[in-house]
Formats: sequence, C-alpha cells, structure tokens
Amino acid sequence: MQRGHGEDVVERVRQAIDIVELIGAYVDLRPAGRDFKACCPFHREKTPSFHVSAERQLFHCFGCGVGGDVFSFLMKHDGLTFPEALETLARRASIELPERHGPKGPDRARLISAMRAAVRYYRGKLRAEPGAGARRYLENRGIPQRLLDLYYVGLAPGGGQALLDLARRRFSVEALVQAGLVGQSREGRLYDRFRDRIVIPILSVAGDPIGFGARALDANVEPKYLNSPETPIYKKGRVLFGLPQARQAIRVAGSALVVEGYFDVLGLAAGGIHHAVAPCGTAWTREHMHLLLRYTPRPLFLFDGDAAGEMAAWRALENSLPIHPDVGIVVLPSGKDPDDMVRDGRIAELRDLIEAPLSPVAFGHECLARQGLEGHNRVARLAELIGLVESGVAREMMVDEAAERVRMPARLVREEVERTRGGRRKRAAGRADPGQPETPVTRLTPLEEAVMQLTEREPSAAGKLYEASRGAPAVREKIREVLLWVEERVRSGAVPEAPELLRKLCGELGEEVEVAFLLDREGRPADEQFRENLLRRLEEQAIESELETLGYEIRALEAKEEPGARLKELLEQKQALARRLAHLREPRRGVQA
Repeated sequence: MQRGHGEDVVERVRQAIDIVELIGAYVDLRPAGRDFKACCPFHREKTPSFHVSAERQLFHCFGCGVGGDVFSFLMKHDGLTFPEALETLARRASIELPERHGPKGPDRARLISAMRAAVRYYRGKLRAEPGAGARRYLENRGIPQRLLDLYYVGLAPGGGQALLDLARRRFSVEALVQAGLVGQSREGRLYDRFRDRIVIPILSVAGDPIGFGARALDANVEPKYLNSPETPIYKKGRVLFGLPQARQAIRVAGSALVVEGYFDVLGLAAGGIHHAVAPCGTAWTREHMHLLLRYTPRPLFLFDGDAAGEMAAWRALENSLPIHPDVGIVVLPSGKDPDDMVRDGRIAELRDLIEAPLSPVAFGHECLARQGLEGHNRVARLAELIGLVESGVAREMMVDEAAERVRMPARLVREEVERTRGGRRKRAAGRADPGQPETPVTRLTPLEEAVMQLTEREPSAAGKLYEASRGAPAVREKIREVLLWVEERVRSGAVPEAPELLRKLCGELGEEVEVAFLLDREGRPADEQFRENLLRRLEEQAIESELETLGYEIRALEAKEEPGARLKELLEQKQALARRLAHLREPRRGVQA
C-alpha cells in the first residue's frame, strides 16, 4: 500500500500530523477522558461511538468497527488512494515528497500544484488594473473583498493563451490539460479554457483547488457559466462548492443550506449566512447527500422561487429521502433567488424562512396544490415521495402528516405508500442484474403530463398547446420544443406514435421519463371538453405569471413615487388580466394539472 515512497518519509508525515487536529476539522470532536469522541462520520448514529486517541494517534468506531491512523481516515473519508492521502498530508505538513510520474501522466500532487498556480494567477489579474470591470461587477453584486479572499475569486483575462504561456514554464502541457486548465482542439491547438470570466475555485474537502466555476463578464457570451471538466482530481458528483469555507458555520448552525449556484453561496455569505454549499454545475445526487451528512444531520434545500427551482427541490428530495428523511425545504418568494433576497435587503425575512423550513410532505403538498393536482392524484404523488423513505418510523410519521394535510384517513395513505414501495421492489426484482442500481426516472409536472397525453392522442393539437403554454411556468421549454416537433411531423404527414414521442421526450430532457401517463388510456378521455379545459388552464398560468411580473413593476413605480402614464397603463393592464382570469376560473369541468 505504501509502494512508491520509502517507509521513512511515510513515518515522517505520520508523525507530523496530529490525528485529533486532522479529524477535528471534519467532525465535532468532544473530550471524553483521555480520548475524544463524536458521532461517526461513516455511519448514522445518535449516540457517539467514534473515538480518537491523541496518545496513540488512532481512531476507532465502536459502532461500525472502522478505524486506523491519519492515512486511513483520509482514505476512508475522502475516497483517496494511499499515495493521494500521503501527498495531501505531506502538503499539510510542508514535507516535500519525491516526484512520482506514473504511466498515465502527472500525479495528483502535480495537478493540484498546477491548480494552485492558476488560482494565484487569476487572483492577481482580478486585483490588477485589467480587473477593474470585474471588481465593479462583483461590488455591484454586493460581494465584499473579504469574501473574494475567502473564496479565492479571480479573473481569467481575455485572449487565448495567457495562462498557458505563463504556466508551461513550470508545468508540462500534459499536466495543464489533465488539470482542465488548458483545452486542445482537434487540430492540436492549445488554448486557455477560461477567458474573460470571473473564476471561482472549487476546493476539495481537504482545501485543495481541484476545479473552477467561471461566469462570463459579457452578458451576450454563452454559456454564461462554464465549469471545469471532470479530471483525475475533480469529480462533480463528489464535491460541494463552499464546503471547506462553510464547515465551521455548518457545525454552529446545526444545518447546511443547499443552494443552486456559486453566486448564491457568495450572496448568502455577504448577508452573514455562511453555512451554504452548492453542487458544481450538476443536479443534486445521492453522493452529494452522503458527503453532506458527514457534517450535519439536517440539510436544508434553498432553491430559486420559481417553477424550475421547485422542480429542482423535488428531484433533490427524490435523491435524498432514500438516504436520510430529516431534510427541509426553504421556499422563497416567487421569482426570487437567495442572492436576490440579500441584495434587496430582505435578510431578516430570509433568516425567518430558513428558521421555518417545510417538511418534505408539506413542500410536496404545497407544490402539488400549486400545480392543480387534487384528490387521489395528489395522494399518489405524495405516496411516491414518502415511499422513498427506508425508515419505518420516519415513513409512518410522514404518512400521518400527509393524511392530515389531504384530509384522508391515514390507513388509505399508508396503503398507497405500500403499493408504491411494492411496485418499486417488483421493478428491482425484475431487473436482469439485481446488483445494478435502478435507472433514475423523472416525472413530468402534472400539467406537462396532461399536455403530452393530449398531444399523443390528438397530435393536431400540438400547435395550439405550444402557443398556450408559452407563458405557463409549469411547462418547460424542452416540452415546448417537443410540441413544435410534433407540429412539424403533423404537417409533413408523419404523425409520431407514442414510443417515438417518448424517445423524443427523453432525448430533449436528457433523462428517462416516467411513462405511466402515456399508458393511462382510461384516465383522461380525449374529448373536446378536456382539450378546452387544458388550454384554459395553460392560459390561467400564463396570466398568473404575467400578473406577478406586473405586480413587481407596479410596486417599483409606487415605491419611487412616480405616478404617471406608465403606472396608469400598468394598472389598467393588471385589471384587464384580472378580469380575464376571473372569467377563466368560472365553474367548469376541470383538468387535473
């Protein structure tokens, strides 16, 4: 295991690292006689059974049996090989190791060294004269210098090879490419991956820079955000942005806020809220959940207050509840993200929301109510969420809460949950290789399901549905692209059948889609009344969204005390839309959405 370095240097590193100090940076160690103890970071427990001996420089968990020295802990906790753990601890102790180059190129230490050089280079550029525009941008976003220093924010200058020309004096081109700092075209041309962007380093749990998130300074440049590719040292699904900086605040707060992006983390920190982390350009995964649970038993999801944020929160729950049921969801005002709340001076309101998060059941119930889902359909979707929970006690508590909210006997909710779990077990048993994980499947929103169900049965309605859904926030742009595709197929006389429609849906969304709504031929008759009600519901959502936007603009004008033609025009538009909405909501045969 220690091949590649002499036993003498390994022992030097071991002796230079205090195991209590090392492990204390990851878990909340408390004195216990001659030892220290904490809840084990490797399995869930309520009574601490994880002990660290300062005298013997060893750790051991009496609950799960894991134990070892400083190398063992880092390998287990961070998923490192022994050479990687040795290199990490040697840097911590300022002990130089003999350089190693394996057959596949530069080693981890060399790649991290290149990343550190890039961090210094980018930070210098932000502080220099060419960084004035970037500094103004960051200042306008309310991010003070102390946070720029804490998060090592920098600037990648324009041009094609500025970093490359500087860094290749110390590092091989192979190392720069492997670290994700330099790209290479098919023709072999080398170029800086990040150009004319604010760059924010992504740190490992050990505090090493392993990747970058970068935001374009020019609003017309796409993509707005550009992330490092996966590299030998950077795996997106195994790291959380801001975790090293937030670790102590998470312990103090007893919880961690999971937000959507880098600037949400920075914005919250600017408002004095320091226990936030974010996934790095990817959706929330079970690996993220396992990582965060090492630091807190109480993750809170704080996503944007719009349809996309609501959907992201639902999916985050789907990947979290199978592992840990004690999660909360902080619901923001419509149209707002965490950074907006801080910049609007609504920090006290934001703190109140964080102090009173919704339970998964409460969030699910409110989410489904906003989507218009009622009766058995709402219970079925809640049951899917509750059925993900493995703990019988936690599941029963959620059943009771759901029953109270939907005003239905707990027995019926429990039966629906067990039916859902039974179906999942059957699907798992039916897989060719039971050892393989079940493929993640996403569900469309109820309104999207209704739109696609009608499209499958009446392809000629796709054009009308596209136009009606353009302002409906519960229908994603990708779904509207499918509607356009169906309309084009109808015009050409090649009407798609259900399997082809499903493949197109999966292709546009980039993931597997729950197919049940396309199989439910009895659920919604494709009659004229259903079609008209669905179109009406889409129009309702579009008007609701437009009214909300008008409300913001009206309040802004009123706050500035600028009555005039524009304010009068907006108020008249609002009244007309409100009348139209009231007319649409007159009693009729409804569509479940």
